Amino acid sequence: MLIVLLAALEGEEDRRKFTAIYGQYHTRLEDAAMGILKNQRDAEDAVQNAFMQIIRHFEKISEIPCEELPFWLISIVKNESLMILRKRSRIVPLPDMESLENAAESVSEYSELVALFRQLPATYRAVLEMKLLFGYSDRDVAKRLGISETAVSSRASRGRALLREIAEREGFHP
Repeated sequence: MLIVLLAALEGEEDRRKFTAIYGQYHTRLEDAAMGILKNQRDAEDAVQNAFMQIIRHFEKISEIPCEELPFWLISIVKNESLMILRKRSRIVPLPDMESLENAAESVSEYSELVALFRQLPATYRAVLEMKLLFGYSDRDVAKRLGISETAVSSRASRGRALLREIAEREGFHP
């Protein structure tokens, strides 16, 4: 697949740069997609789609500071994963009405959960997304956000508490 992606780039320098990015981040992006999709094939599709998006906007890569590049890449794969989830939620086998009802419930619960996360302040949401969705350790989150591990633990704890409050106030019951 890498060969097909490289063919979409024009210059040799872009190909070298893309190959380096692909090699460095492919596994991390696949892990992030797997955390959202819980299906290897779908995760691979999300990563492939993400890399196609990266190629479409490759001229922006040089404008992104090195320390922000992983977040930009993960943001793209996260969006691609969510698009796959939305598509998957529309495809339900018709003969099995019980699975139709369960799918509708899980999709609406997921949408509600995403809406709850959006209500969190950005500082709490960033920490919780990195820890819960991407599986980063407190040390990794601290390094990426430029804060102490104590601050990460504190924000995660406060974020969870605030998320619980918002969920109760909104009447969310998973």
